Amino acid sequence: MARLTRIQHEGIPVKDLDRSRAFYEGVLGLKTLPRPAFGPGVWLADASGVPQIHLIVSQAPVPGVDARPDPTARHTAFLVEDYEGLKQRFAQHGVRYTEATNSPAGVAQLTAVDPDGHVLEFQPAAHYGDAIYTPGFEPQED
Repeated sequence: MARLTRIQHEGIPVKDLDRSRAFYEGVLGLKTLPRPAFGPGVWLADASGVPQIHLIVSQAPVPGVDARPDPTARHTAFLVEDYEGLKQRFAQHGVRYTEATNSPAGVAQLTAVDPDGHVLEFQPAAHYGDAIYTPGFEPQED
C-alpha cells in the first residue's frame, strides 16, 4: 500500500491574486518561491520552504468574502510560533477571526478567513513541542 509521508503543499483557488498574495505575505509573513509557468498564481512558504501554499487564479468556486471563520468548515491548520502576535496582526489588518481559548483539542485555536473566504486555523506551536503529531497520539511502526 502507498504510504503518505506528509502534505507537500496546499493549493488554494483565488479570484484576486494581488489581494490574496498581500494577505499571505503581508499578514502571515510567507515569501514567494520560484514557480514554473503554470498560468496565473504564486507559490509561497516560510524561510524554510514549509509550509507551502500555492495560490492559483481559478474559476473554481471559493467560499467568498462574506464567509465566516468556521472551525467546522473545510480548513487548513498551521502551527504559529507567536500566537498572541498573530492575533495582533489580524487586528491591525482587519482580519476576521474567532478564538477558542481552550478548544476540545486542549489548545487555543484561532480560526480566520483569507480574502476569498477560505478558512484557516492557527495553533500555538509550543503546544506540540518537537512532536510533529497531535499530543496523545503515538505513531506506530509499519
